[in-house]
Amino acid sequence: MIALIGVWTQLAGISLLLLLFYLLVRHAGARPYFARWMLAWLALLTAVLLVIARYLVTPAMLRPMGLLLPPAIVATHTLYQFAKLLYLGLLLQGSWQFVYGEVPRVRMVVLLPFLGVLALATAVVGGLDRAMALQSLAAVPAYTACALLFSGLPAGRRTMGTRFTAAAFGLLGLLWLGYGISFAIAVWWPAMVNPWIGLLPQFNSYFDTGASVLLAYGMVVILLEDARREAEAARAERLRAVAESEARLKAVIETATDAIIAVDGDGQVMLFNAGAARIFGVRRTQAVGHSLAELLPGPAFEALEQRLRGVRRSTPGRQAMFEISAPHAGGEIPLEVAASTLRLGNGLIDILILRDLSDRRRAEQERQQLQERLAQSARMEALGRLVSGVAHELNNPLAAILTFSEQMLAEQPTADTDGPLSAILAQARRARVIVRDLLSFVRRREERREPADLPALVERTVRAFQADLERKGIRLVVTIEPGLPSLTCDPPGIEQVITNLLDNAIRAATATPPGEVRLAVRRQASGVAVVVEDNGPGIPAEVRARVFEPFFTTRGIGEGTGLGLSVSLGIVQQHGGTLTAENLPVGTGARFTAWLPFGLAQSIAAASRSQGPASLAQGGRVLIIDDEAAVRSSIRRFFERQRWVVEEAGDGAAALARLAPDPGTPALDLIICDLRMPGVSGVEVFRWISASRPDLLGRLVFASGDTASPETAAFLASAGCPVLEKPFELSELAAVAARVSRPTPS
Repeated sequence: MIALIGVWTQLAGISLLLLLFYLLVRHAGARPYFARWMLAWLALLTAVLLVIARYLVTPAMLRPMGLLLPPAIVATHTLYQFAKLLYLGLLLQGSWQFVYGEVPRVRMVVLLPFLGVLALATAVVGGLDRAMALQSLAAVPAYTACALLFSGLPAGRRTMGTRFTAAAFGLLGLLWLGYGISFAIAVWWPAMVNPWIGLLPQFNSYFDTGASVLLAYGMVVILLEDARREAEAARAERLRAVAESEARLKAVIETATDAIIAVDGDGQVMLFNAGAARIFGVRRTQAVGHSLAELLPGPAFEALEQRLRGVRRSTPGRQAMFEISAPHAGGEIPLEVAASTLRLGNGLIDILILRDLSDRRRAEQERQQLQERLAQSARMEALGRLVSGVAHELNNPLAAILTFSEQMLAEQPTADTDGPLSAILAQARRARVIVRDLLSFVRRREERREPADLPALVERTVRAFQADLERKGIRLVVTIEPGLPSLTCDPPGIEQVITNLLDNAIRAATATPPGEVRLAVRRQASGVAVVVEDNGPGIPAEVRARVFEPFFTTRGIGEGTGLGLSVSLGIVQQHGGTLTAENLPVGTGARFTAWLPFGLAQSIAAASRSQGPASLAQGGRVLIIDDEAAVRSSIRRFFERQRWVVEEAGDGAAALARLAPDPGTPALDLIICDLRMPGVSGVEVFRWISASRPDLLGRLVFASGDTASPETAAFLASAGCPVLEKPFELSELAAVAARVSRPTPS
């Protein structure tokens, strides 16, 4: 009866413990190790229920039995032993997981068959005493292992709960060691049984219940400590997150370029960031705790306060945008204000975000100025086209007036005609100056060109780099072709081009020591080529297409503006030339080639003014192609007085018919062709001659009053033919005819 009451007591205690565990898990959360301990107590509850069933169903089990038992009793006993062994295994597994944070490598699915065989073996042995004696062989190592696991925890994890649980496991191990000894004596050495030895077998259920309560208490303490530790860790994490959030918010506020100011209900500044200190020119300590009126005195504060009153009357949190002007460094700065009101407790806080609009206003002014400049540029371009067209229309009659008046004055006029003819010539020249002044205005720097000694210009430019070359250890090789003619150009502009190309080459060569830069000047086609090469890393493929873009640079910040090559390209193109960039085909490095035409039209005019009329051989044949009859007539009169045979063509189509290859057609010594003509233009005549009569290209001279337009300038530069700019004088006509023609004796 005592044993049965003990079993019922043990059942009640385990049931209450399981209920307590369930409530704790719901409150503190599930833990993997605690879930296994709960399963262990559930297995123990099952074992106790099987013991009660054995007592109630088979009372004969209380008496000693032989080795052979009825199958029902063996099954009940086997399930009981299996539940007890499973209980021990789950306790050990949960303890291992608590200590090491992982499930033991030998999992329960492997142990279950082993436990079943062990339970069956102990069941068929005999009665309760023998079963308990054999059961202690598993219980003592299991409890001892659990006690050792908890005792071996590092100092940082030793708590009251782990120490108490280790002690409870140790107590259970000692208790089951006593069970094993006492039950073994009762079974195999009954003569040694005395009241003290029989005490443990008789009251083992009570002892188990007490020890289980102690063990459960330790487990509960461990769970609560674990939950509290997690709660503290979560709280610390939340505090850390809040601190980080505050730090980020503070960093955002402090690094904001806008002024951020918080003002309490009494008008005192609570928050004043670095942007506000920069805008208002005061330190934080001079603003926080002081009135906002001290920062914005006079009308600025009144305007702000008037707007804020409206914001305070609106819905809390609603933002209003407006602008004010604030005094700053003896002047005023425009401020954009974003104002809102927050209610904290019983008070209101005004949040002001002020942005300095000075840069924006300055940018707007610059954008407006840029738009005006663009509009002005567009107007200038339109004016240039208009001037170019007007100049063409004026230059044709001026050309006829100039040539006729010059010829008539050269033919010994009478006293009555000398004065009027001189006046006509002077006024025609004056009109020509006016037209050229207009063209010079729309062409900007083009008319300031002059004959320049290119080798001397190159040597002067290279001399400025000597110190930089010696300091960087760069070798410069300069090759200039001898006998180059003068280049009609803007010397400062060409010097700037060479300077930019050399500077880029020296920087590139510095990257691959020993650096070397090669500068070559040589004749190419009807112009001169300035070639600059370096042995640097070359131009990357992704950069090559953008090297001439304005403001594009591969240099670091503060090392270049990206305008050097763009400006150089503009200068070269303004001279009618080309600027190209490429990588060297052999080895490493880059090559920049600037090709410039000699500028024959300007050089002819300059030569005629400095040297006087050129001597023109007699007896040649000239073809005049021009849609203006007066121009053709004036040129015809000049050449006929030089005993030349003159042919005329009123348009390009008639000229092509005359120039068609025909064995019976006399050879031409000179062709003077206008550019702008109805029908077939001078450009088309040039292309036809290039394709069909290339032998005549060296005798072709263009005469045009439209040399200001970019299209005409580009064509004349690429064609390479001499140009007579209308209106021209007889000295210029004679100079170009003497230079180009090859007359045959008459």
